[in-house]
Amino acid sequence: MSAQKLTAFEQTVIASLASRAGLAAALLDAWAEVPASSTQTVRSLIDYAQLGVTEERAAAEVLKTASRIGLLDEVSDGFRARESSHPRFGRLAFALNTIQHYAAVVHRDDTRVKVVLTKPPRPSVLERKLADLGWRTADLEATDHAFNGMVRSAQRRVVVLTPFFDIKGASWLRELFGFVTPGVERVLVLRSLEAPTRNDYPKGFDTIRPWLIENAVKIFNYSIPRMEGDGRETFHAKVVLCDRSCAYLGSSNMNAASLEHSMEMGVVLEGRAAADVAEVVDAVIAAATRRL
Repeated sequence: MSAQKLTAFEQTVIASLASRAGLAAALLDAWAEVPASSTQTVRSLIDYAQLGVTEERAAAEVLKTASRIGLLDEVSDGFRARESSHPRFGRLAFALNTIQHYAAVVHRDDTRVKVVLTKPPRPSVLERKLADLGWRTADLEATDHAFNGMVRSAQRRVVVLTPFFDIKGASWLRELFGFVTPGVERVLVLRSLEAPTRNDYPKGFDTIRPWLIENAVKIFNYSIPRMEGDGRETFHAKVVLCDRSCAYLGSSNMNAASLEHSMEMGVVLEGRAAADVAEVVDAVIAAATRRL
């Protein structure tokens, strides 16, 4: 990116796309490498940018926003860059990546909280009732989109705690960990690994075990005998932690029930509250048994 100042139009583009700066930067970076006259679809840009299919809806929103502000033209078979826009894509991507880095790493309020939601499949009675109350559920970020954005910004470590983990969840976890920057530590905390006959044994672990080993994912089993008396000490919390600066706490497990059927809701915490979550997660890992 040259030292030339951003034009008024470029500033408008960046302001309009800043809420999804990382995703917008990835799409523009990818588009900058293809012919200026080409027509692109959401799917083609997702592929060029090497993003996951779970990013399609958010990517479509970015492209529609870019079209509304005059960066792109929406045509019958996709999107085209405005004649003077394509040469700007690299500069815009650089600026948006800078915003993403600042928001994720540099700037921190004491605590920031955002509600994320997984809605039941449509048609949904819950969604209709929320609409009756004046809620626009489209304004709430989907849980999977929130997870993807969180792990992309991690600089040192991503930890996932999920007490229920089936084959569907294993596939989703593999995709989620695929978004993590190479070199960033990946940790998975499960329960009941010591007892394959238990009803809550994480069956997804067996299907993904070779991939976890190949990719050096650290596995911990927090399901240990109680210090006094019978029974075991374990967990029911659902957590995704990125570094010590961003954490999801909510109801979403990594299984088919949470991913495809149920309403799941949680909060994404940034700042001091996320650091408090990190302290608890560190203690969980210290108490758990290392399996891989």
